[in-house]
Amino acid sequence: MSKNFWETTKQRRKNIKNKTIKSGLEQSSSEQYKASSNKRKESRRAEEEVQVVKCSSLVLAASCFYSFSAGIGLAHPGILNAALLSPNATDIRATVDQASWIASIQGFSGLLGFCIFSPLFQIIGRKPVNILLDIVVIASWVLLYYSQSIPMMIFAKSVQGLAVGGFIITAVTTSEFTHRKSRGLFLTMNKIALSCGSLLCHSLALVWNWRVIGAVACLPTILNFIIFCICPESPAFYALKGRFQDCEKSFIWFHGDSEDSRQEMKLLILAQMERLEKDKNEKELLISKLLKKFLRRDFLIPFFIATLATFAVDASGRYFLIGYIPQIMIELTGEKYIGMYCSIIFDCLMIFALFISTIVIRIFKRRTVLLRFGAASVALMFAVCLSEVIKNYADAKFKWVTTVLILVHSSVSTIGLIPAAFTVTMEIFPLDHRGMGSLTAGVAFTLFYAITMKITPLMIETIGISGTYLVFGICVTFCLTILYFILPETKDKSLQEIEDEIRRIKRSPVEIELMISNETENHKDID
Repeated sequence: MSKNFWETTKQRRKNIKNKTIKSGLEQSSSEQYKASSNKRKESRRAEEEVQVVKCSSLVLAASCFYSFSAGIGLAHPGILNAALLSPNATDIRATVDQASWIASIQGFSGLLGFCIFSPLFQIIGRKPVNILLDIVVIASWVLLYYSQSIPMMIFAKSVQGLAVGGFIITAVTTSEFTHRKSRGLFLTMNKIALSCGSLLCHSLALVWNWRVIGAVACLPTILNFIIFCICPESPAFYALKGRFQDCEKSFIWFHGDSEDSRQEMKLLILAQMERLEKDKNEKELLISKLLKKFLRRDFLIPFFIATLATFAVDASGRYFLIGYIPQIMIELTGEKYIGMYCSIIFDCLMIFALFISTIVIRIFKRRTVLLRFGAASVALMFAVCLSEVIKNYADAKFKWVTTVLILVHSSVSTIGLIPAAFTVTMEIFPLDHRGMGSLTAGVAFTLFYAITMKITPLMIETIGISGTYLVFGICVTFCLTILYFILPETKDKSLQEIEDEIRRIKRSPVEIELMISNETENHKDID
């Protein structure tokens, strides 16, 4: 009996030991599995982040290439006019009136371009329209290169003007492609690329003629064309058309598959499902729908914001300074070569200011930046006006004060007012108004651009630099006063969140999930 007892006890101990070992092995195996699973998740997350960075870099490169080419195009009239009006010109010669038409005609033909490309932007998609714009730009530079007369040059610049709105269309596309936290930075990088193009144009003018500079401008546009051929269509366009599966694939391609990205995508799809359901129940004539669209609050408020912001940018000197800075500096300094070198210094300062603006836009609120830097810009414009008046009664050395004030004013505007206004304009329109919104904002942009480019040399000749800056300073003050009352804050908000704020819609995360599931069941035929 004693022997049996000990044998039983040994067997129990052995069983307990085996169970303990087995339990330990199972626990170890479970921990190894969890560790392995976590490693796989981390690896997958890292791969997604790399993919998102690659896609973001591709989007940034495309928009910067187009902006770089646009910068050359905006600065080119200053180089072209100097060559055409020079008494020593051996190529084509022009009168002052002809030269001003060559400089401003792209703004007027841009009105037609917006009427063509903005509806296509909403009908056939962002990708095809951007590709068409690249083709138009390349064709215009080729035509200009082979021009042998003033009418041919005006025609080439008119063709180029058809795509002048491409800068806005490309920027709207970029805002749809990028994450909300990167959107302001990416749109500001467009401005840097624009200034780099302007700097290259003014620099190359010291060694090459206007024909060769036009040929150089084709290269970045060709690269932009190649990138857009590679990228998929915008997820926002797919959602607009009710193609939600394509929207999901495209959204993940651009933004990754994180929880934050999924939430933003669900919000986008939900809003478009609601719109599609509403459109099914409302059967109206196209003209009636367009009239109602123009009178709706969620269209009028963004329209006024975009128009006033665009006018403020034009009046602050962003575009007429790029085009006429050589002429202004030559008039202020009295020396041609000093004026040309001052133009290059101006471009370098703009690039430096835009790099600072990327930090400002990243850290501070859009509304605050636009209004405060706008007020500083207006004060400096009036200071330029005052310095020109005082210069007539002061020492000859005082002439440099106006030059320095113009450079400081341009830097202040470029750091805050211009990038903030541009960014707000690109993100303020709701998705179903984005095509019409880009059309109206584009018409405003091209109209203001054409007018400022046409009248600036005439104003400088008749009322001087002081009178020109006084008139433009009053215009910027008018715009900022109205924007103070109607401009909302958009920083770090998704485009859908901005749209909901304009429409005074508030949604909780639970409500979004519930409505998505309900709407998905009701739209299985669409999905």
